[in-house]
Amino acid sequence: MIMSKSRVLRVTAYAVLIFLAGAITGALVAPRLGRAFMRPPDSKQMSRHMMERLQSGLALTPEQETKIKPLVEKTGSDMDSIRRETSKRVHDRIAQTNAEILLLLTPEQKEKFIKMEAEHRKRLARCHPCGDAPGTMQHP
Repeated sequence: MIMSKSRVLRVTAYAVLIFLAGAITGALVAPRLGRAFMRPPDSKQMSRHMMERLQSGLALTPEQETKIKPLVEKTGSDMDSIRRETSKRVHDRIAQTNAEILLLLTPEQKEKFIKMEAEHRKRLARCHPCGDAPGTMQHP
């Protein structure tokens, strides 16, 4: 069967529209999904997952579960503290570097650098809404 030129154009247009709709949807949805999947689990999620894995893999007795659960919960809590401390250290180190860079720039470059960092903070805030994003700049 031979397709007419107008039918070929319509099929091509539909294919292009479907592709564009998928691309636009992906561009809008992917950042939100990425943030959800890239964020580390909180301590309760991590503890629950670890206990489920131990229970299913080792068939823990109720007595073992009672003794192990506090250990796992403590580890989850410690991981949250470690994550916060590390994030603060990263933030402080980047702020120190930014302050040192500012000392080496001309007034025009300083102005541009401050604007660049403000834009960077906005992007990070979208990725790290809870405020644990590294790289925020402190002005000297």
